[in-house]
Amino acid sequence: MKKVELHLHFDGSLSIPYASKLMGRDVTSELVSVHAKSLAEYLDKFTLPVRLLQSREDIETFASLLAKDLESDEVIYAEVRFCPLLHTGVLTADEVIEAALAGFRRVPEVKINLILCMMRNFSIEENKEVIRLAKKYRNQHVVAIDLAGDEASYPTSAFEPLFELAKKESIPYTIHAGEADGAESVHSAIKFGTKRIGHGVRSIESDDVVQELIQNEVTLEVCPKSNLDTGIYESLDEHPVRRLVDAGVLVTINTDNRTVSNTSLEYEYDLLRNTFGFTDVDFVKFNINAINASFLPDEEKEELKKQLL
Repeated sequence: MKKVELHLHFDGSLSIPYASKLMGRDVTSELVSVHAKSLAEYLDKFTLPVRLLQSREDIETFASLLAKDLESDEVIYAEVRFCPLLHTGVLTADEVIEAALAGFRRVPEVKINLILCMMRNFSIEENKEVIRLAKKYRNQHVVAIDLAGDEASYPTSAFEPLFELAKKESIPYTIHAGEADGAESVHSAIKFGTKRIGHGVRSIESDDVVQELIQNEVTLEVCPKSNLDTGIYESLDEHPVRRLVDAGVLVTINTDNRTVSNTSLEYEYDLLRNTFGFTDVDFVKFNINAINASFLPDEEKEELKKQLL
């Protein structure tokens, strides 16, 4: 089945064989999360990826390997996100972005655009730099910005000025919310005017927030296995994806971090088939939702729908 992925972290989706080759040892245990008790613990698995993504050659190679992985998963379009400022030990942020895009171009069978992440633990000035970069590369396969990082320690509500600036600069955005923090963070994201929320599953804790999602036609980038890996839910049976879909919320299915969560879209679909009884008809709908919510121009959205169907 052809697929679309909207929520995918580059640094959480590195090739284990290539990373192991660079380090001269098997780094599987350093990259793959097993039974993390919190989002903060899960994020520890990003320490090595940040170290590895510091040269043009390695960024480009890892990007091309991710693109090949997407191709094998029958993904026809992906929006891949990362924070270029985390990879500027030697390179400039511009060189980091250009290296990632060059790697993706090596696999033309998959259409890939970038989302640049602001980080919750960054200064306002650093995050303004991310917005500046997104504006500079707006017509060069950078399509939006995101706010990522430890949501529990840095509440979404504190970042409104950055999204006001993004609006002023006409930069589209998605926001991580309703993952480590509760429904109130989803409310804040909606208040900031976003039409996409990364995760957002804890909106289910408030009927009012669920209604806000529906009324404002906000799409959720749901990542089921990741939500188990970060300890939000102990089992998939507890996951609210079925309740959100049944309530009328616009849902898409994503991997979040293919390596850290040891997953693929096909694997996510299998989990949802087996646990909730979702069918191929449902997955086509989720992919259409993803195309509609993507940061593509309308004509490109229509082309993707033709490929999907």
